[in-house]
Amino acid sequence: MIGTASEANHDFVRALGAEPVSYGDGLLDRVRSVAPDGVDVALDLFGGDALDVSAELLTRPARLVSTADPEHVARLGGSYVFCKPSTADLSVLAGLVDADRLTVHVERTFPLDQAADAHRLVEAGHVRGKVVLEV
Repeated sequence: MIGTASEANHDFVRALGAEPVSYGDGLLDRVRSVAPDGVDVALDLFGGDALDVSAELLTRPARLVSTADPEHVARLGGSYVFCKPSTADLSVLAGLVDADRLTVHVERTFPLDQAADAHRLVEAGHVRGKVVLEV
């Protein structure tokens, strides 16, 4: 597994079990140095130019998935996924957390009356975990 991240987050990516690769200019070459035969699946959470790089690296274009850029991923032959978990899905995830089989990294917690501050933090794009609102 390969994860793109800034240099400052490479240890975090390693702790998640992935090989870190710095994003930005030259991403294609950096990923190819780790996976010279290409990659089997690419999950995009940001959209834009990274989708083009991912499409070039894939062994099968249909295995490109984006949660951020529906039109672009469709043009590249991939799929857009919008996740709206059900109560049952959330129960399964909670069970995995309770069994120590799933770890959720909480970046920061805000009281509900500071929801606007929490939203600004997420929009800045430098959060590597979840931002939680306390109700």
